This record gives sequence, C-alpha cells and structure tokens, in this order.
Amino acid sequence: MSMFDVDRIAAIVKPTQRMLEFLQSMPNAKEDLQLSQLRRDCTALLIPAFTGPKQAQQFIDRHYMGIFENELESWDVPQAFWPTDRSLEKFYDWFEVEFHSLVYDISAFDKIPVAQA
Repeated sequence: MSMFDVDRIAAIVKPTQRMLEFLQSMPNAKEDLQLSQLRRDCTALLIPAFTGPKQAQQFIDRHYMGIFENELESWDVPQAFWPTDRSLEKFYDWFEVEFHSLVYDISAFDKIPVAQA
C-alpha cells in the first residue's frame, strides 16, 4: 500500500527560550517548566505547497500575527498579558519555524486489516 501525498507543506512552530521566559513571567506559572517541554508537541500548520523555502517563509511572514496569537492562546495566556509588541521580529525571536515538504496522509491504513505475526 502506498501513502497519499497531501501536496502541502508542514510548518512546525517551535517555541524558543524567549517564549519560555515569557511564560515563566506569568502569574501562576509552572516553576519547573522547561524548554524541552514546550518543544515536545509543537503546532503543525499545513500551508500551500511552494516551489522553494523562500515562498513558504513569505507565507508565514504574511500570516505570523494569527499564528503568534494562536500560540499565546494555546498556552492559556490571558489577552491582558499578551505582549504589546507582536511584530514579525518578535515572532521570530519567540518561535522557530521548520518546514517539511513531504506530507503524507496514511489515514487509509486504518481500513486495512493488520497482518498477525
């Protein structure tokens, strides 16, 4: 059985040390929160397929504000505590974005009986 190419790019948004420091400054912050915990299960975004990494980067640059705000919401940061500077520069200071061009949908595999060993 072959996999199905989704013809999209996966953009993985990974928090940096700056994001960790911000979260640690919040009231009721977990004192033992570690960067490795923040980077363990990161946001994956499906973006259009592009011919090169520069185009994928430009797409993220155009949509960074929504991504930035989604990340703040996902960590339960009340809007009253959101940084006033949510510039593109700040976004890239707080997050790294990885691009992965091979994205496959293997959900059809669940319909195939598993061979018994």
